[in-house]
Amino acid sequence: MTQLPSGSRLNIAALSAVFADTTNAYKFYWFLAILDHLRDTGTARVAMHDLALRMLGSVWYPLDYFKLSFGRRDTFKPIAAFITQHVVVDNSPTAPPLFTQLRAMPTAEQQLLQAWVRKLTNWVPYRFIRPMFAEETRALHDPKVNALIIALANAGNRAPYRFDGKDLVLHEEWIEYLQQHQAILRGFIQWHLVRFLQKNNPNVTGLTEKLDKPSQRDLKTASHFWKHYLTAHPALTCIYSGQPIILKSLSLDHFLPWSFVAHDQLWNIIPTPKTVNSTKNDWLPSFPQYFEPFAALQYSAFQFHADQEHYALLEDYHLLFARDIAALRELSYSSFRDYLHGQLAPQLQIAQNLGFSYPFVYRGIT
Repeated sequence: MTQLPSGSRLNIAALSAVFADTTNAYKFYWFLAILDHLRDTGTARVAMHDLALRMLGSVWYPLDYFKLSFGRRDTFKPIAAFITQHVVVDNSPTAPPLFTQLRAMPTAEQQLLQAWVRKLTNWVPYRFIRPMFAEETRALHDPKVNALIIALANAGNRAPYRFDGKDLVLHEEWIEYLQQHQAILRGFIQWHLVRFLQKNNPNVTGLTEKLDKPSQRDLKTASHFWKHYLTAHPALTCIYSGQPIILKSLSLDHFLPWSFVAHDQLWNIIPTPKTVNSTKNDWLPSFPQYFEPFAALQYSAFQFHADQEHYALLEDYHLLFARDIAALRELSYSSFRDYLHGQLAPQLQIAQNLGFSYPFVYRGIT
């Protein structure tokens, strides 16, 4: 989506220009924070501090949870790391937004976070609307720009907001426009944000799934797949711990963590005891130690369900191997393993480069 809806009395071209040749992620998240504020409150006045917290609540997921790169100019990474160190983020489906969790931080941590927030509010609100005053601010250095932008923004409605101390006040005409076109504007931001992330994460897949808080996952198919296999193979043991796997303590592990792959395809999922899965968390498994038993288990499970003619369950393998089920059934174990290795090993290296912890080796419950 490259164009914004028109506004009869508003300079929408200037708003579009804000996102031209974007080299820093702050513009996306500042605009999203404004939209979130309007969606949640509908009020014209908002503290810049609260908008900054909303930014951090949104940016933490792609930057820290999914470990994407925002490029060499990124200023958010140390703030996201601070949040990780000081907040036990609740990502459960019913948890309050991270913005709300940040506002509820203990006083001592809040005071530390304030320093980061001040850095954002000292430049983001002004830089965001500077393109709307490009002629007036051309060639001016930063110390003089903020004061001029405040004066220009307060003189009319060329920008979506004016400044009032530490608050922003959204113009009524802009509120009407932003509220009316919330869905389109969010799509516009996400389109530009994905393009920005693609430049900085060229080898990472599933970027559209890594923009927001992870959604509740549906593992019914994987559960059915492995419970059926386990019933027929009651002596099955965990590839990490060697512990027996029983139905009442069954957990499903993403061999490459979900926070990296952002999908639930069966060829990346294996059964483990719940305690082992909790220990592994989102670590990358030791390939030398665990790939061979992982591949052997995957091959056995595929052949089992193929023999049972559970073809609907095997669609993920068909897509990965780009072969029909009949051809896949004829693969030897070594061919199956080698192809799986060729798919997973490069992804493991990419995940390591992004900063996912490696290697996970099970050493018992600590």
